[in-house]
Order: sequence, then C-alpha cells, then structure tokens
Amino acid sequence: MPRVAPGQRKRAYKPKTKTGCLTYLRRFTPSHRKLICVPSLVRRVKCDEARPHCLRCTSTGRKCDGYPDVEELSSASSRGSSVDLWISSSPALVRAPLPLFLETSQERRAFQYFITATAPMMAGFATESCWSEFLPRAAHYERPIRHALVALGALHESRTMVLRGAKLDPSLLEFPLQEYGRAIRSLVEPFLKKERQAMDVCLLSCVLFAAFEMMQGNYGSGVAHQQSGNKILSEIIFDESTGKYQHDTLSISSTPYIPMKTIEELYLRTDFALSQMVTTQDSTIFDKFEHTRLTLELPKAFASLAEARNTLQFLWTRFRCLLNNLESQANSAELPQLFSAWQQETIEKITQWNLAFQAFISKYGHTFTEHEKIGVLVLEIQYQTGHMNAVISRTVVDDQMTWDPCLPYFEKLIELATKVLDSPAFTAAEFQIDVGIIGPLYHTSACCRHPVVRRKAIELLERVPTLQEGVWNAGITARAARRVVEIEEFGLGVVKEAADVPDWARISEVDPTFDAEKRMVTIKYYRSGKAALKSVREPITETFEW
Repeated sequence: MPRVAPGQRKRAYKPKTKTGCLTYLRRFTPSHRKLICVPSLVRRVKCDEARPHCLRCTSTGRKCDGYPDVEELSSASSRGSSVDLWISSSPALVRAPLPLFLETSQERRAFQYFITATAPMMAGFATESCWSEFLPRAAHYERPIRHALVALGALHESRTMVLRGAKLDPSLLEFPLQEYGRAIRSLVEPFLKKERQAMDVCLLSCVLFAAFEMMQGNYGSGVAHQQSGNKILSEIIFDESTGKYQHDTLSISSTPYIPMKTIEELYLRTDFALSQMVTTQDSTIFDKFEHTRLTLELPKAFASLAEARNTLQFLWTRFRCLLNNLESQANSAELPQLFSAWQQETIEKITQWNLAFQAFISKYGHTFTEHEKIGVLVLEIQYQTGHMNAVISRTVVDDQMTWDPCLPYFEKLIELATKVLDSPAFTAAEFQIDVGIIGPLYHTSACCRHPVVRRKAIELLERVPTLQEGVWNAGITARAARRVVEIEEFGLGVVKEAADVPDWARISEVDPTFDAEKRMVTIKYYRSGKAALKSVREPITETFEW
C-alpha cells in the first residue's frame, strides 16, 4: 500500500464486509478491521468472497491471494491488539498495520519494553516523537526497523535485569543478538537481489544498529555503523527546484517514516556526541547542513528543551570546526587575530543562547518534571563547558597552563553534575545517544589540575559505572581519567594546587581508537615527559579492555 502524504487521507475507508480474501488479510489486522481484498479496498467496492479467488480481483486482472482458514484467522486476531496499540493518529503517515507484525510472545514482550522503557530513555530529557512514535510506526512496515527495535528492547531489558542482580537464562541473552542479526539481513536483502533499499530505512537502521552495539559495549562497531549512516546522509542531495531528495543507489520516498529534518537533527546530535570523544571526527555532516542553519536567528526564548539542546549543539559544533581550522594554521602570523575574531563571535553567540535559555526557564520552569529538570542541568553543564572553552586564552597553541584560571568553571560543573546524580529521576542504568555528564566530567578531570576538583569529577563517574551516553561509558572513562592523573602527577611529590603540575608534565590531547572487533580501546596521550623545553609533546599509548 503506498504511503499517504500528510493531509490526503484523514480517515481510513472501512467497507461493511467482515470477511474477505488473504490479499486483504496480509495487509490489515483482522481483530478490528473488516475484511476485503486490497484491490477492492482501493476501488471501494465490496469483496464478493467467491472461492477459491475473489472475482472482484480476477475479473480485473488483479491477483487474489485466497482466504485464510479459521485457525489462521483466529491466530491473527489474537495478535491484533498489540499490533495496533502504537499506531499514531499523526498525519505524517496513515497506514494500516500488518497482521503478522510480531509472531512470538518474546518478540511482543521486547517490542512492548522498547515502547515503555527504551524509547523514553533514548529520547533523553526532551519530549520527542522520533523514538516513541515515528520508529514504532515504521516498525509495522519495515522488517529491519522492526527487528532492530525488538533487539534493542530485549537487550535493554536483559541489561537492566543483570544490573539488578538477576541471573538470566542463556536464551534470553541470545535473543537480542538473533533479532539484531535478522535486522541486518533484512536491511541488506534488497541489495542482494539487485534492488534498492529505502533511504530513510537505511538511515534509521544505522542509528539503531549503532545504539545496539554501543549498549553492548562494542564501541568500535557502534562508531562504524554511525559513520556509515553519516556517509549515506552526506551523499543525499536535495533538489530545491523539485523539493525532492535524491540518492544514487537508494530509493527515495516523498513521505518518509520520519521527516528528513528530524533525521538530520538526529544525525547532528549523534555526530556531536561522537565528536566529543573522537577528536579526529570529520565535519562532513555539519558542513552539509551548516548553510541552512546559519541564517536562523536565535529566539528571545526557546520553545522547548529540544530546541535549546539542538541549537547549543549546533553552535558548539560550528565553533569546534572553526577552531580546528585555526589550529591547523599554527605557523600563521595572523593566528592571534584569527583567534581573537573566533573568540569574540563564539562568546557573543553562546551568550545569546544562554539569554534565550534563561528566558525559557523563567517562562516554563514551574511546569518542569523531575526528568526535565535533569535536562536543564545537563544543558547548563554543556553551556558552562562551551563558555569556558571560548574564554580561555589561545594566543599560544597547546598551552595547557591556560586552564588554571578556569577553576570556577570546573567547580560549577562538579556542582551541576552532582545535582544530576542526586536527582530522584536519575537512573544509572540508562543509555542514551546524547551527550550528558560523562564528557564534561572527563574534561574536568583531564584539564583541571587542582587535585581535589579533578578527583571529585572522577568520583562522580565512578558512582555510575554503568551509565552510557553514546560512545561514552562512565566506568571506562573513569579508568582513563585516573590514568591521566597518574601520568601527570607521577614524580611530582605532593600536589596541592594546579600550579604544582608544570606544563611539561601535562597531557595536551587524548586520541582514542576503538577496536572494531574487540571490546578494547587504544588511547594515545601527548606529553613532553620531562622538565625540558620541547615544542612537540611525545605520544604515550595505553590500552583498555572491558
């Protein structure tokens, strides 16, 4: 059945017959919808129920698939309620559900768990329809998405039970992997048949596959899936004259399961989260959408947490890309002037963002749930981190002493992160794709050389070792942070304040490389290593396994 464009069908046509051929049954749920075959439905004529084939189909050259036996109809009816429960009335897509949507009780349980627990968790602190509405709807029609959601729901539930100390049957641990394998096979099946897969299905599948791998702790595979999605998205061309998207090898629908703007925002968010860990992450996705967003003026007050988050992350990504370009010109005589211009623009924009954010809080703060209050704290953490990175002196490239005057910022980050962990709505078993507290806490532990403050940051990470934010895992990050402190303070005696850690002892950059096959990361640090004047810091390589 073709996708229905917004506004073209507000109410599904329901003929009066209660029985009909399999042509209909394979496309519509029999528990509450009346049964005729699809050709008759399209023409709005009654199915004549002739045996063995409906004459309304055969007389016009259409294929009739026959009729179900009583047991098949009864079996399909028993599944109907769980199938239709999450079909939204949103006008984005209006289609009837498939009859054999979920075949086993285990699949239905996992899908239900995704709806009630995984989707709200993945959405983070902002209320969004992507995870709770669009993806479950798409699962009714696309096997890759259906199996991926079942896999994620099953993995999330088993992960939660294990964290609570439950001992699970091995079959329960194998089921998510089986569904994940089915999702991948379903996605590549059209390519094996020399057919085209849908663009939106590929993009959504890459996000779901990356989430599944990262939830398992397979960060290398997760990053690979995410970068595959980035590549696909970067290859899509929007024809402004026709208002349509184009891709060389993928099919394009005029009514995708999720609006393309929403998919773009989703990828900008996941790419932003990855760039906070992988400093070598390219800016392909940002470059693609930069020109369409730079023309947008910041509002006087944001309308939602999601708008505030998306705007801040876009600004932060832009400033990071510009800064990377400047740092690549380290030998330029104009570098100080270029840094000054960058700093002025960055501070101006991020200050405008904060004014709009504070206006939003003043207007809607009294209505915030405890979960939304966590979101406010997280955005304040990101703002403090961004503002600090904007105001530090950058007259000399790779001057680690410039972080010492930022102690008030680091102390504020510790205060805000503590409030997040102390919130009654916070749970350490969570996984989400967005940047939260882990990255800023690592930044504090690595760049703040005050011995008490940096250790408080590490202790907060160690409070929630299972917390997962995209590629960031709190437990592994805490281990890496402690190693940074050990390297920097080794041989320095008693460190009482930041000034006790000289520049030559400080690590200037951390470059992680995740193994594509093993649960292992190789981290490269850069440090002079001795009290001698060196213009280039030497790399130190460490490997962490989990």
